[in-house]
Amino acid sequence: MLRSPRILFLALLIFGALTLFWTRPYNRIPSINRTTSTDSATSEQPTLALPRGRAPAGSSTDAKNDTLGFERVFVINLPERYDKLDAFSLAASLTGFKHDVIEGIKGATIVNKTLPSLENLPPLIQRTDRKSEEQHRRLLARPFKLCAEVSWSNATFPMAHLTQKNRIVRDRISTALVLEDDSDWDVSFKEQLVDFATGARYVQGLTTKPRSPYGDDWDLLWLGHCSAQQNLDNDQRRFVVENDPTVPPMNHRVNFNEVPKLVQMGYDNTTRIVFEARDGVCLYSYALSYRGAQKVLRWQNNVKRFNPIDIGIGNQCKNDPNFKCIAVFPQLVDSHKSAGRQSRDSDIGQFDPKQIREKGFTYNIVRSTRLNIENLMNHGQDAKIEDQWTDLPELTGPPRRKYE
Repeated sequence: MLRSPRILFLALLIFGALTLFWTRPYNRIPSINRTTSTDSATSEQPTLALPRGRAPAGSSTDAKNDTLGFERVFVINLPERYDKLDAFSLAASLTGFKHDVIEGIKGATIVNKTLPSLENLPPLIQRTDRKSEEQHRRLLARPFKLCAEVSWSNATFPMAHLTQKNRIVRDRISTALVLEDDSDWDVSFKEQLVDFATGARYVQGLTTKPRSPYGDDWDLLWLGHCSAQQNLDNDQRRFVVENDPTVPPMNHRVNFNEVPKLVQMGYDNTTRIVFEARDGVCLYSYALSYRGAQKVLRWQNNVKRFNPIDIGIGNQCKNDPNFKCIAVFPQLVDSHKSAGRQSRDSDIGQFDPKQIREKGFTYNIVRSTRLNIENLMNHGQDAKIEDQWTDLPELTGPPRRKYE
C-alpha cells in the first residue's frame, strides 16, 4: 500500500514526458532543407545592403589556414598518374595546405545510357556499328582530364568532377575547393586568397558577418580559368587591387576566350579584379558551396545538348539566374607544364614522345610555386623567389585596394 502513491507518481511523470515529446514540432529526422552544422555556408541569405565603396563585413584571415578557408580541399588525379599527384602534393605542402584526392574515372567504364543527353555528341562517341567500336574504345580509353575541347557529357573525362560534386552533397560539405593535379599558383597564394575573399564578400554586398571568409551567398568561385566574362549588369560591384606585383604583364597572358578588358575599363596592366561572372572556360581550380554543388548536379544532369564540362558550368553561370558565380582576373591558378617529355603533359592529348621541353612553365603565374620548389625546400621563408619572366614592370609602393 505504501508503494502505490510512488508508482502512480512515476506513471504520471512518464506519461507527461511522452506527451511533451510527441506533441512538440516534428524535427527529429534531419532534412536536406534544414540548416545543420554541416550544411552549406550559403543556406541562409544574408542582408544585401552594403553601400558601394565600403568594406564588407567579416574577416579574410581564415583564407590562410590549412584548408585555405574552405571546409575541404580536393585534387582530381588518375591513380596511375602518381607522378602528378606527387608534384601537386609537394607544391601544396610548401604552400601550407592539405588536400584529399578524388580519383579520376576512365571513360571506358562509362556507358551512353548513363548520360543525360546524346544530342550533338561527336560520332565516335556514339557507338553505332562494329567499325566505330574500336575507335570508340580508343577514345574512351583516354582517362579523365578536364579540358575545353572535350565534351563533359560524353562522360569520358568529367565524371570525376561530377563525382566530386556528389561527394559534397552526400557528405554535406559546406564549401570545397577543387584543383586539377597539374595546377600551379603563386608563392603568395594565401595572401592572394585573403584579397580574393575580401573581394568575394564585397561582390555579395555583405553587411553581416558570414561564416565563411568568402561570404555566405555564392555557388561557385572561379579561381583558375582560361576565360571569365563579367556580368553585363553595369551596376555590379568590383573589388580592385592595383599595383599588384603578382599580375602577369599583357604580353605573358594566355587565355582562350573573352576576359575583362582592364585597360578599356580604366585600369592599368598591374590590376586584378574580383567580379560576378556570367560565363567562363576551363576549370583549373574552382570552389563550390553545398548549395552550389546541388545546383550543378541538377543542371548538368538535365542538359539538352553535348557540352564540355567547363562550357556547361559557364552556361549555368550565364543562364541560371539562381546560380551565383564569382571570378577573379587575372586568374590565381593555372596549368603547369613541366620540363621533360611533353607526352607527360596530358592524358587526352596526342604528343610526339620524342618532343622534349627544356624548361617548365606555368601560364599566367608570375612567381610559380612549382618553378620555385627547390628554393622553397632549401631555404624556406628565406628563399629567394624567382619570377617567371624578366620583363616585369617595376612597381613602387604597396598594392592599392578599392571597392567599386
